Amino acid sequence: MTDIDQRGIEVRCSDGVTRRYDARTVVWAAGVRAAPIEQTLAEQSGAPLDPSGRVVVEPDCSLPGHPEVFVVGDLMSLGGLAGVAEVAMHPGPHAARVILSRQRTGRDGPGPPLRYRDLGSMATIARFRGVARIGPVRFGGFAVWLAWLVVHLTFLTEFKNRLTALLHWTISFLGRGRAERTITEQQVVARLAIAGWEPDPTQDRTP
Repeated sequence: MTDIDQRGIEVRCSDGVTRRYDARTVVWAAGVRAAPIEQTLAEQSGAPLDPSGRVVVEPDCSLPGHPEVFVVGDLMSLGGLAGVAEVAMHPGPHAARVILSRQRTGRDGPGPPLRYRDLGSMATIARFRGVARIGPVRFGGFAVWLAWLVVHLTFLTEFKNRLTALLHWTISFLGRGRAERTITEQQVVARLAIAGWEPDPTQDRTP
């Protein structure tokens, strides 16, 4: 029995078939959407977008029709690769190597294609429990949870960010609290009102 089974979690992956699941309460806590700048970039360059709003790039991570422009990180869509952190970290160094090669050789043609190396996937599913997949091997438990923390901290930039994340995790573990974000109808109405509000130049604001 895996850690996911022990937690009573049932995993259902999308296979392109529409199914209906009746439930009293539904909480949607997944999904990735690219930044709004993607739409602007696509409109001005004519580049296509994938269903998640990411720009579909050439094999060398350059913008279609604009080899001098590279799209990397969460904004890039290439070969159906998932929008996860590991995929987002690969294009940056590759694009840098292509740019440096062009500077040395003086050639502006397409660069070598990005060769993505899947190092596996890790996730935390509960306090002190994690799951991982490396190739065909799947495993979980406390050791995976601890490894996830180490890997996450390792890939954060700057010592300040690592220390901040570590302190936040420590407080959460000790207090058994969870950071949550909510957007209420009142907040939405207030923000829309603020966004559309313009000061009246004839109004006296003298206290």
